Amino acid sequence: MEGQSDIGTRTRKALLTRKLALPDKDLVMVLESNRQIPLAEGDFISYRFHDDIRVHGGTSLELDNSQVVASVPGALVATLLLEGRLDFGYDGLEFSLNAAQGAVGVVANMVRPAAFRRRFTPGTRVCKLNLIVAPAWLRRRITPGCPVADFANRHLACRHLQVSADMLGHVRAILALSHPQTLAEKLRFETLVHGLAGMIFDQVARPAEEATEEAEAGQDRTTDGRIERLVTFIESHLHEELTLARLAADFSMSVSSLQRQFKQNFNLTVGGYIRRRRLEIARQQLERGLVTITEAAYESGYQHPSNFTAAFRRAFGMSPHALCGER
Repeated sequence: MEGQSDIGTRTRKALLTRKLALPDKDLVMVLESNRQIPLAEGDFISYRFHDDIRVHGGTSLELDNSQVVASVPGALVATLLLEGRLDFGYDGLEFSLNAAQGAVGVVANMVRPAAFRRRFTPGTRVCKLNLIVAPAWLRRRITPGCPVADFANRHLACRHLQVSADMLGHVRAILALSHPQTLAEKLRFETLVHGLAGMIFDQVARPAEEATEEAEAGQDRTTDGRIERLVTFIESHLHEELTLARLAADFSMSVSSLQRQFKQNFNLTVGGYIRRRRLEIARQQLERGLVTITEAAYESGYQHPSNFTAAFRRAFGMSPHALCGER
């Protein structure tokens, strides 16, 4: 990637990148010659626990035609791409992931610091999740003879992941719970991350052909990716009335099959997923002071603010009044 010379693409030394929170979006910035340049905007996840596990990702729109070069510490990094395209690399490794035909993923291990490269292309929409595990976390858990030991001890070891239905379900659930606040939310988020890590390490530990066969069997249960496309559709139309009958017709499924497969993949009903996502959006808007509680209730599909308040409390363990300071 570093040797490519696309006209108009600038290589930036990423001495500093940071997330800038604005009222309706987050920006990823890079510092170049004392200027802050926006690389992408969207809704990003940035979560760390145990001091050794970090989760990054979210849904974003790339803004700048650039290749970013940075130094990253040693770590095991799993990248799962649900939408869009990613071109990146570590030292001599190069990856070009494309989710046009479904979710894809890769895991790479850096025993020592490495040069990281990432290409940004204006107008590219990306939905991804990065799971970053520190070497110390692995060392404390890997015993002699563990099938993961060889991978974890090799610099630039890598493995393409077969994204099974169960793995995709965990990624979707993590993205849906993107900004955990309460203790219950944080515990659920971390449990989902540990579960996803377990599935990734399970593939790393097994021969590649076994992981491929299992993932293909899991993908069969998603009816040719229709459930994944359904979630993408829901996310883009949360402001509209979304009935089961409409969704089933749009995706050529019966209502019962739609409910069964959605629950199988995400452990939520379709209605439950829609309500949860609308409440999460309402929470973000209330936190930023963009709407009143009454407006948030109507935009979330509740005709009575009292019903919205009750649902909000069940979901987040606090009332919307406590969140935004209304009396």
